[in-house]
Amino acid sequence: MKPVRSILAILAIGGLLAACHGYDPKTESKRDMLADSGFKVVSLKTPGQAASFKKLPPHKLVRKTYNGKPIWVYADPTMCGCLYMGNQDNYNAYIKEASKQMMTTAMRANFADDPYSPTGMDNAVDSDWDWGEWGNPGYYGLNY
Repeated sequence: MKPVRSILAILAIGGLLAACHGYDPKTESKRDMLADSGFKVVSLKTPGQAASFKKLPPHKLVRKTYNGKPIWVYADPTMCGCLYMGNQDNYNAYIKEASKQMMTTAMRANFADDPYSPTGMDNAVDSDWDWGEWGNPGYYGLNY
């Protein structure tokens, strides 16, 4: 019986530790979109790369120039300790995907909170309308 309790205790502790480990879904989503847009993951190999990496703002896309052309970099010190690097086409693909995702999120939020949705209007009208003052809606030519 003791081995079973020990195993259950270890599993419970492991489950609690896993539950405590949090991550920022926005950061994870951004990293996925960067990779899907063609950004390359660059790991830090030299002390010089590590030093310049620390100068970049974390979790922000930054425009740099190389041979007169724009290069976009994204420093991720918390999740992978790496740099995402892409060209203008990769950046444009990222912005397009991010805009689409942002619009989808906004539409979902608005749909749930839309004052002009039929169910939202029904609830608002039915809760405070006094039909006694108006009589039968058929009187006004409404089929009900």
